Amino acid sequence: MRYAKACLDALLAALEGVDYEVIAVDNGSKDGTVALLRQYEGAGVSVHCNDKNLGVAAARNIGLRAACGRLLWLLDIDTVVNRDAWLAMSSFMDAHSDCGVCGCQLVSCTGDVQDSCRRLPTVRYKMLNVVVSLCSRSPLLKRLGRWAARRNEAQFYHRQMAGVEPFEVEYVIGACQLLRGEAVREVGLLDERIFYGPEDADYCLRMGERGWKVYYLPGCSFVHDYQRVTSKRLFTAMGWRHFKALVYFFVKHRRF
Repeated sequence: MRYAKACLDALLAALEGVDYEVIAVDNGSKDGTVALLRQYEGAGVSVHCNDKNLGVAAARNIGLRAACGRLLWLLDIDTVVNRDAWLAMSSFMDAHSDCGVCGCQLVSCTGDVQDSCRRLPTVRYKMLNVVVSLCSRSPLLKRLGRWAARRNEAQFYHRQMAGVEPFEVEYVIGACQLLRGEAVREVGLLDERIFYGPEDADYCLRMGERGWKVYYLPGCSFVHDYQRVTSKRLFTAMGWRHFKALVYFFVKHRRF
């Protein structure tokens, strides 16, 4: 509920004058979000409510099944988009018929650029991610954390992200994925056996296997108040679900 109003207000403003449909999927919230979403139904927003949390992929698939657009924009609720980003991304898709997925620069509320495009997950990258996260909490482990961060740099596209030209990547995170409807119909829906992460990487990988390219556009941006659920609380039920999803992903694609 904390993010829903800002997200929808910004999205509707960005799409003004565009022939659009907005499909909001509530994934079993208990905080009054559904009542807030219902207030937007007269503004071209349809609301789908799950009785419980079905996982990220399953919830997004509800929206994808209901959508019929030429372009399908997957957004997390903690995003605040703008018209410039929409125009840049949709124009890029129109100009590049081989692009199945694209994303843009995501920044935090304080203006920090997020690593929203990456190379596909590997066991090495994920282990280094955990080391960096754990070491950041202890001054005594800073040296180890810096070592792990240097070893982990290959996971990211920091040099290209510092420029303005679009470039091809292995995947963009699911907080912002603009999908080509034709590609979705060919590749299919997200893998619902992945409850929470890395459903976004899996989908981009499958796009690539079918010949569709994935791009990142560093020249446009919007705010993403990123909620790092698993890195903040590694040893929780959600953390365990994320771990199982990673194991499934590694086995499925033989990425060891």
